[in-house]
Amino acid sequence: MTYEKAESPQLLDLLANCSPGVTHLALALRELVLTEAPEAEEVLYSVYAEVIVFKLSGRKRGAFCNVAAYLHHVNLVFYFGAELPDPHGLLRGTGKKMRHIRFDSSDDLRHRYLRTYIRSAIEIVGATPTKDAQRNKVACRDTQD
Repeated sequence: MTYEKAESPQLLDLLANCSPGVTHLALALRELVLTEAPEAEEVLYSVYAEVIVFKLSGRKRGAFCNVAAYLHHVNLVFYFGAELPDPHGLLRGTGKKMRHIRFDSSDDLRHRYLRTYIRSAIEIVGATPTKDAQRNKVACRDTQD
């Protein structure tokens, strides 16, 4: 099951200066995150990158990830990524808390196990993934398409 939340004019404005490939990656990652956490709130901002922050209200550690669109690539950033299991060796970064997965092309989106990283990030902030996400959890955990 995929989750579709309308792309707001503010979101489209945020990504307007990105290349079509980067915009596609950012929107695809946004959809992936919202499939796992449809209740997530989105906060948009532009700094060194165009950033979509995903957070769950009522949680001490509300923000669990963001999608950061750069000139030629997009990162899926996990705020507590250092705490995440990384069985596929995808997480990059050396900071105390944050880690990211870099996406350079649509081919990088094909791995079903990306969902397990998002679910784990949600669990760290104290939320339970959606029922559909929980139902798919075992099937996605070891899938390496």
